[in-house]
Amino acid sequence: MKTAFDPDRTNVTTSITASGLARSLRIKTERLLRRSEHVSSALCSAGDERPRNPDDSSLGEAIRLAQQGDAAAFEFIYRLHCRRVYSLCLRIVKDPSEAEDLAQEAFMQLFRKIHTFRGESAFSSWLHRLTVNIVLMRLRKKKLNIAKDT
Repeated sequence: MKTAFDPDRTNVTTSITASGLARSLRIKTERLLRRSEHVSSALCSAGDERPRNPDDSSLGEAIRLAQQGDAAAFEFIYRLHCRRVYSLCLRIVKDPSEAEDLAQEAFMQLFRKIHTFRGESAFSSWLHRLTVNIVLMRLRKKKLNIAKDT
C-alpha cells in the first residue's frame, strides 16, 4: 500500500499494495543513502572532516520529498536523526521507556508538521526544538496531573 501525506487532513491515505510500497521504499532509501555516502566519502577523501551540519544536499532533497509525502524520504530522515532525538529525550526525562515514547511522539509530530519547515534554519535545529517542545508539554501535563491528584 502506497502512503501519501495530505497536509490538509493530516492523516495517511492509502492505495496500491504493501509489496509495492516496500519495494518503492527500499529503492528510494537505498538511492538516498548512496547519495549521502557519496557526499561523505568525497569529503573524507579530500582530507576534510565531515561537516558538523548534516544538512547536505541529500538531506535537503529528503526533506523536500518528505514534505511531498514520500515515505522513503521520511524513513531516511528518521534513520539519520533517531538516535539524536532519543538521546535528547533521555537526557531530559532520565527514563528510557518514557524517552522512547517521547521520541516516537516527536517523529509522529515531525510527520504531521514537516510541511511547515521553511529552511530558514538548519533542519537539525528545527527538529531539536520540536522535540524539546514535545518533552516540555509532556512534563507540564504530568505536573498538572500531579497537582490535580493532591
